[in-house]
Amino acid sequence: MIDRRLCLARREWLRTYYIRSCSDAGKSGIRDLCLMGRKVLIMWYAIWTATGSERKLCSWIKDYIPESLYDDCFVPLVEQNRKVKGEWKTSIKPLFPGYLFIKTGGTNIRKIAQKLKRFEMFAVILSTDGEFTPINTEETYLIDNAYENEGILGSSIGMIEGEKIKILSGPLIGLEGAIRYINRHKRTATIELEMFGRTSKVNIGLEIISKL
Repeated sequence: MIDRRLCLARREWLRTYYIRSCSDAGKSGIRDLCLMGRKVLIMWYAIWTATGSERKLCSWIKDYIPESLYDDCFVPLVEQNRKVKGEWKTSIKPLFPGYLFIKTGGTNIRKIAQKLKRFEMFAVILSTDGEFTPINTEETYLIDNAYENEGILGSSIGMIEGEKIKILSGPLIGLEGAIRYINRHKRTATIELEMFGRTSKVNIGLEIISKL
């Protein structure tokens, strides 16, 4: 299980974002979020598209959707290690193939959904019972971690004590209970999380430096 206290402490931007005045909103480039001094919740929404088109869609959004409708969008990436001819090589791949994320609030998500219909491939904002569904706090743990690290989820360092895994540094801190398998040869950990309304498995870099 994710350590909720750690998760909440790191996800401060998920709290209610208060725009004090229309002039402040203008400076931030989010005019539509200035709602007469009311509170607006800024959250991540997942957009589903064709695998391999994530970055193309993200660039399209930045070119064709007004900045006033959203705060940011990005494709979270993850470092993956593999050994090639005896040497470790690091590659960068999408953390969730087929998905990118957009941060917005208020009613703007509906306007964005309409504009996405103009994209040359399918681009669907995830919804539940017809309502666009923001990513919840637990689901954003890895997404926000990557966002704060220039879009890339780095590797973690840990150790094994008996039958327990202790993460010393990196994005897997607080996710020890979600680890289902460790491949020490490939320096990866497979974790299991509830994402997009279903159970998903994700491979994340993990180097085990000792086993006691």
